[in-house]
Amino acid sequence: MPNNPVQIILNDRDFHQAPEPGQPPRNKDFFDGADRAFAAHKQSLLAAIDAITGEIRQSPYGPAAYLKVQMRSEALAKSYRPVGWLFKRDQFPCVGADAVGTLYFRAPLIYLTVLRQRVEQAEITVETKYRRVDNEPYKAPTVARAEVGAIESIEIASPEQKRTFSTAAAMAALADPRSVSGYQIELFETPGDRVIADDPIGRNTLRRTLESLLLSLGRGARSYVASEIGRTPVLELQLTRGDQEALVDDRSGIAHGDGVPLTGPSQIDLTPERHEAALSALQRHPLVRAILPPILLQLTDEASAKSGGKKGAEAGAKVLTVPKPEAGAIYPIVGVIDSGVAPVLEDWVVDRFDYLGPNEYDSAHGTGVAGLIAVAQLANDPAVTPEVNGCRIYDAPLYPKGAFLAKYPKGFSDFLEELEQAVAEAKETHGVRIFNLSINAVSDVERHRYSIYASRLDQIADTYGVVFVNSAGNLPKAQSRAPWPKRPIDVVNYFANRTSPDTIYKPAESVRSVSVGALNPPKTGQVDSAPTIYTTRGPGLQVGVKPDVAAYGGAGVAIQGASTGLASIAPDGTKQDVVGTSYAAPLVARALAGLDAATEGGLSTEALRSMLLHHATMPAPLMKRGLKELGRQFAGFGQPGNVADMLQTGDHQITLLFQSRLSIGERKPVILRFPFTWPQSLVDAGKCSGRARITLVYSPPLDPAFGAEFVRVNLEASLKQRQLEPAKDGSVRYTNQIAARYLPNSAQLAVPEKALIDHGLKWWPAKQYESNFLENGSSPLWRLEVTSLVRAEAQFPAEGVPFAVLLTLEDPEGLKPVFQQFRQELQTSRANAQDVRTAVRLRPRR
Repeated sequence: MPNNPVQIILNDRDFHQAPEPGQPPRNKDFFDGADRAFAAHKQSLLAAIDAITGEIRQSPYGPAAYLKVQMRSEALAKSYRPVGWLFKRDQFPCVGADAVGTLYFRAPLIYLTVLRQRVEQAEITVETKYRRVDNEPYKAPTVARAEVGAIESIEIASPEQKRTFSTAAAMAALADPRSVSGYQIELFETPGDRVIADDPIGRNTLRRTLESLLLSLGRGARSYVASEIGRTPVLELQLTRGDQEALVDDRSGIAHGDGVPLTGPSQIDLTPERHEAALSALQRHPLVRAILPPILLQLTDEASAKSGGKKGAEAGAKVLTVPKPEAGAIYPIVGVIDSGVAPVLEDWVVDRFDYLGPNEYDSAHGTGVAGLIAVAQLANDPAVTPEVNGCRIYDAPLYPKGAFLAKYPKGFSDFLEELEQAVAEAKETHGVRIFNLSINAVSDVERHRYSIYASRLDQIADTYGVVFVNSAGNLPKAQSRAPWPKRPIDVVNYFANRTSPDTIYKPAESVRSVSVGALNPPKTGQVDSAPTIYTTRGPGLQVGVKPDVAAYGGAGVAIQGASTGLASIAPDGTKQDVVGTSYAAPLVARALAGLDAATEGGLSTEALRSMLLHHATMPAPLMKRGLKELGRQFAGFGQPGNVADMLQTGDHQITLLFQSRLSIGERKPVILRFPFTWPQSLVDAGKCSGRARITLVYSPPLDPAFGAEFVRVNLEASLKQRQLEPAKDGSVRYTNQIAARYLPNSAQLAVPEKALIDHGLKWWPAKQYESNFLENGSSPLWRLEVTSLVRAEAQFPAEGVPFAVLLTLEDPEGLKPVFQQFRQELQTSRANAQDVRTAVRLRPRR
């Protein structure tokens, strides 16, 4: 039975050190042995530059444009990016990306001649050189040949690619009461410099022409320019029937003057011709990167709070007696950002954010969510809701009745500002660090774009040191899947024939948040712990794992009145069956809050998330042969365990936790290097057996301007064993022995960059590694390492990168005294290891 505490290493900085100097990579020839093909490729790039030059010369928007540069698939690694020679940063700054390997550069007309000259310098025939050591020949391509060869194509960002929706679809969205915005318009960068100077590179001209365009859209046109999200300037455009002159309400400096104050909400103009003309004009402007349709927000499972299973007095449901908090007791606390909590749970509500009045929201959904946080076992078996009753609620009702724009007249930015204010007040007044958010955008996560919603959640999470728990989203009833088959072959065949992508909803891609999918509870007539018929699947983005975890969310039922297997409390105090991912999310929020309370707030947000993921297990139906990838899409890292099991281990295992920050160092970012000796009972003549598991969660700098490449720093963990043979220079050699969890078996072959991104989770801020060892190697000396890598166009942040890493060593047979042996070694080493439940960090995290 688990009774040994997780060990937190408090002096983690004592194990930081400078990395060994590495050798710079050699230039790579992507046309090795194909000089004729390279010559044709070079000519095609020169012709493209000539065409671009001619187009910019005739542009009415000034002497600059933005280039889309597509890299070859074999040139995705950072060392191949054309930012050292072709696109020098001071002339052609990289302003973003789209898909992995699709880059955007600002291109002033005055520098295009220089770019053409650099392409011309790429040699057709590569020089052969000879090594000094043994006089062996080798090919030595220049940087010009390498960078020209790494590029697939160059073109001006196409207007046609900036919008993917029709005017008719936009009209339908704007007429929907769930609409909370006009058009969201992303720009390549904040244009213009506020200095007195001429404008040879065209930035000020881009700004002036965009401002003129916005002010030419007619009376009632409103443009709200928000602060940058990462490096992505965003403005919201509303075309209303108001009688005011067109205005730009500027908060970032795009327009000259201050915005004209609004007198109140105006009705949206639904004239299709006006919208089509405005959108077409904006598409043609070089500064506009993308035009996104109006945002619709919905409570993920609003309908299930009113129908779908056993419900309220209509079904003769049981009236629940809600217990009161015990005087003087300390409880976890969760902020519930939803539709409000009814008086039936008032004893557990510590405070309420008052943006909406009591008559401006419908508390049915929010009460169901809050009930699963505060008193889940009042209506459920502990096998379904493992955390005991008793959790405080900070109520933040932000989802209104009626039209969204009536309550948020400045659109989506208004909603996000109130969301941030609610988080700020909850954190300051009550120390809330965990927030449940089940308000999804009615929009799939996009493969190559990191959404504004997710980006703002990340900003808020970083600013206030909190964690959002998001529902992954539900499929519309018409798109629900058939119940999960029992046989794996039937599962594979079903999804092979299903054409719907079932993609998670925004903001479930948020990497600072925990996103939750839904599983069938036991005893519902459907496969226990299999994905529900309605839960969406990830990752949505081109990279990463989403949702992070899955929890019981109520089984979708075909027969009215049948039990969903998950229940909560209705506003009238009766027991009510619920179904949906927004009822799975509060079970995870409650666990995180319990973990935070049990460790007295001593864990960083990275450590909280890493503890949750490290102690998650893949549900049995998703562990069957051939379902590994489906398991990742539906359940991420698995189903979380209960808090008590996260904090303790059995005698046959030990878990170490590091919460730290990699800093920049003198020349390169430091690395974490923690040396240790393998548990004695698992070593035989230097050969090591057992199982090792690592979970790494970190908070890298994020830049949504770079699309699927929005994570700008990559951290990796490794578990290295000392080798008997020294390195070539005679130094002690260690080699990595642990594999990324989702990486295919490569038979010790070099893994391509694309596979590292798709399966090894390179450039994703949550990773797991696992390996089983049977008489491995010849030495009991090991070390845990955490290292970093920076994008070619980025810099390692001066403030460093915070991270948490968990390492579990165990005997798979559950017999050897691993904890006792390893704990004794820790006591004689220089590591300051303490019980994670009682250790209080003395130095600040940030």
